[in-house]
Amino acid sequence: MTDAAARAGWSRFPFLSFCWAGLILLLGAGALAAYLVYPRLYGLGPVVFYLFLAALAAFFIILGGGLLLITVTSLTGIDLLYPHGKPSVTVRLLFPIAVLLAKLLRFDRSRLMASFVKVNNSLTIAQSKRIKGDRILVLLPHCLQIDVCNRKITNDISNCMRCGRCPVGEFVEAGERRGLKIEVVNGGTLARKRVAMWRPQGIIAVACERDLTLGIQDVHPVPVYGVINDRPHGPCVNTCVDMDNVDAAIRFFRKS
Repeated sequence: MTDAAARAGWSRFPFLSFCWAGLILLLGAGALAAYLVYPRLYGLGPVVFYLFLAALAAFFIILGGGLLLITVTSLTGIDLLYPHGKPSVTVRLLFPIAVLLAKLLRFDRSRLMASFVKVNNSLTIAQSKRIKGDRILVLLPHCLQIDVCNRKITNDISNCMRCGRCPVGEFVEAGERRGLKIEVVNGGTLARKRVAMWRPQGIIAVACERDLTLGIQDVHPVPVYGVINDRPHGPCVNTCVDMDNVDAAIRFFRKS
């Protein structure tokens, strides 16, 4: 394993480990609930109690099985995800618990969310055979535009003058070369509207860890390749992005 591959593997560890910890806590809470309700349910009849246990067991088998498939797919690159094209109940349930555990343990929230983005990207890459690259939407944050520029690009990115003072011009040129639809958005609401309007087969999203995490969950099951931006001047102002990472995302969807 190369150093880069090892680092990529470790970058997924925080999110996956907190999810597994959350599952264990849920399992403990379920066992406690079964113990507490046992006298009342058993009093209604053994069948009622055993049906309750069966439903509880089925819930944890589905949840644990889903997390296992996500973990193995993320770490090996073998597409084991099921069901395809459906919202992930596992992530919906375990993500808030993982965030809460990280907060209690004072683990950096941005690192956890960055780990989530890495896991998501690995799952997207694993599904490459099932992803068509005909309609690709690139979503950019408005903060990539230099703050002294007065060009209105949220309605039409072609209004960019391509002066080279910010990365937006590079995206315009890349979009023309590779046939990509590129939209600059100033919030999650507008991003969701653009996704609903264009109905893409894949999304390349550039944003901070928080916006990527929320956006990936909002548009699921549309495959998203997230690229975390750089913020040398602080959040939401004159941000930049490593174009090599963006190019890797484009090459993934375009298969070239």
